[in-house]
Amino acid sequence: MKQTHYHTCNLCEAMCGIEIEHRGDEILAIRGDKDDPFSKGHICPKAVALQDLHNDPDRLRHPVKRTADGWVPISWDDALDETARRLHNIQEVHGKDSVALYFGNPTAHNHGALFTLLPFVKALRSRQRYSATSADQLPHMLATWQLFGHQVLFPIPDVDRTDY
Repeated sequence: MKQTHYHTCNLCEAMCGIEIEHRGDEILAIRGDKDDPFSKGHICPKAVALQDLHNDPDRLRHPVKRTADGWVPISWDDALDETARRLHNIQEVHGKDSVALYFGNPTAHNHGALFTLLPFVKALRSRQRYSATSADQLPHMLATWQLFGHQVLFPIPDVDRTDY
């Protein structure tokens, strides 16, 4: 049976409303949701590429561990235990700031992920924190603050009424 589900694509800041038409695990089509109040049916190339990501034969679908014989599947419990142990060891040897955190897309736009990450960030106690903001948009925010008196007053080009 063919079904259509409505989602929000949060691969970028736009958070486009998308329709995903599928049959079981097979994606038949991805298009913009015309009823989405924000994106009104428009989507970016990242949203269109979700099907390619979903079908990629190299996509990880479970945790794996590198061994002398190659990559082997492991359980989520084993993966999380090993990650915690290794992070702890790194910080014990090199200090708490030897582990850095990066918050970006899509995590920064996913409330569930953010609520999960907050206790993790607190437990790491690292000052090394980076984000899409610090790596990308802070210069834009500084420029708009200096030009317009507020850091989020980004000018939007009026392409519809230009001659060029």
